[in-house]
Amino acid sequence: METKEVKITGCMTAPRYVNCFCRNVIDAAFRKTGIPLQVSGGVFYGQCMQKMLEQSIEAGVDVAVTVDGDSVFTASDLMQVVQTLVNTEADAVSCFQARRGDAVVLTSLREGNKLEIGDEPIRVATAHFGLTAIDLHKLKNVPKPWFICTADERGEFGDGRTDDDIHFWRQWEKAGNSLYLDPKVRIGHLEEMIVIHDPTTFEPKHIYPNQWVKECL
Repeated sequence: METKEVKITGCMTAPRYVNCFCRNVIDAAFRKTGIPLQVSGGVFYGQCMQKMLEQSIEAGVDVAVTVDGDSVFTASDLMQVVQTLVNTEADAVSCFQARRGDAVVLTSLREGNKLEIGDEPIRVATAHFGLTAIDLHKLKNVPKPWFICTADERGEFGDGRTDDDIHFWRQWEKAGNSLYLDPKVRIGHLEEMIVIHDPTTFEPKHIYPNQWVKECL
């Protein structure tokens, strides 16, 4: 199936106030590709995202490209994840994006897999929604709710919790669907930095906010 035959939409949730730089970059990418972008305002991410995906399915859309408001990418990045989805056996395609304040890729591997980067897409267990193409025909068969945050066994929301996005990907794989990372697409993740003068050299240095808390408070 060629990309031009596929009906595509973008889905992004947004708070009341957004980062203007990211929003301008995101809008420019969608405008250049001609893909419409739906934006749902609301504090409940999972609810907003599920409603947009449901509406897209009802409208006969084939592919939804999910977007996070703090992602930075180009029109070429956007088209690449779509083309990889429609031209391969993948049911969903995400891309390389680093966690804020860390060099870790926002993904988890399937049992027995290694993150070996080459030219081909990599099968993974979970990813992110920063720029991810989803086959909506496959989403129809995934049990709802698609997004839900669950506390750990003690009823707390620490490291043992399951966030909305992780719940989605676990349900996705249980339904027999595949998820791949495309190494051809590496997008940005906006984050805050603090510039402060070093106490010894007085040279300016850039550190993450959590590092500043450890060093300065």
